[in-house]
Amino acid sequence: MTLPRQFRRLRIALIGYGDIAKRIAQKTSGHGPRWLAIGRSAKLPDAKIMGGELGASFRNPADRPRYLAWDLDHPKVAQRIARVSQAMIVLSPPADQHPRNGNCDWRMRRLACAIRKSGRRDAIVYISTTGVYGDQQGRIVTETSTACPGQQRSLRRLDAELSLRPIGAHVLRVPGIYGHDRLPIARLAAGQPALIATDDVYTNHIHADDLARISWIALFRGRPGRITNAVDSSELKMADYFDAIADAAGLKRPPRISRDAMRSLGESGVVHPMMLGFLSESRRVRTSRLQNELGVRLKFPTVAKTLEYFVAQGVPPIQAGLTKPAKRGE
Repeated sequence: MTLPRQFRRLRIALIGYGDIAKRIAQKTSGHGPRWLAIGRSAKLPDAKIMGGELGASFRNPADRPRYLAWDLDHPKVAQRIARVSQAMIVLSPPADQHPRNGNCDWRMRRLACAIRKSGRRDAIVYISTTGVYGDQQGRIVTETSTACPGQQRSLRRLDAELSLRPIGAHVLRVPGIYGHDRLPIARLAAGQPALIATDDVYTNHIHADDLARISWIALFRGRPGRITNAVDSSELKMADYFDAIADAAGLKRPPRISRDAMRSLGESGVVHPMMLGFLSESRRVRTSRLQNELGVRLKFPTVAKTLEYFVAQGVPPIQAGLTKPAKRGE
């Protein structure tokens, strides 16, 4: 016998099943939802999700996500997602640059269209980027600041926001994501340079575990169409961030060079173009909505306190960081 709708387990789609999506599913295990993990890769079939390291983290087999290898760029996949899910957290990156209009995220436009046609108004959380604020030359920005992205990926993120907010999506604007296994250890070990103080930029951060929890809470407490900056209270320039991690990991601090010298290294391929993009924008992102509206108290309120926590818990950053390439948000 089929249970009435109010007694069925909520089906939540995690669209873009990467590191943060896995953390969301693991940290909310036991809360009752049925997770639909949606990603384009066919290398993660149900057998690997149901067993192995990820499956072992779920005590109850019923809590384990069901992986659906669906390519969101396929015309009919968005319709399937709208049909089978009752809520969704969208972590998918922006679509590749479109040949006719590189500033549009056709992937999210297609998803928004499918949801609108379905006639449903389910809870949606979209993970965006603080990069939509563009270069603010170190000024303070909040959720009410004007978005003026300067990079194409950020322009496509803003386009995705404009597609999803009218159908009720709550937008989380996310800065650089870090964690004990998401630190720039390899970069520091390789002796990659940082900018001198006069050329350096302010950078913003959020711990991966905090972001996973914020995403889950926003699904139920986030106001439809509202924007929340998912940032911690750190106020660091990028080179100071590298120095703090180097000190905690027992590594040599990175050498400081000028912006012109950094640009030359980028042209020669020594510095990754994405890093040059980060070094071209400076802003201090703040939020009051995270606490006042979502009621979130961060476990890792600053990078400094996080590094202290790693030391207190016996988690050497250098050991954890070398097991996986460092990643950063946009």
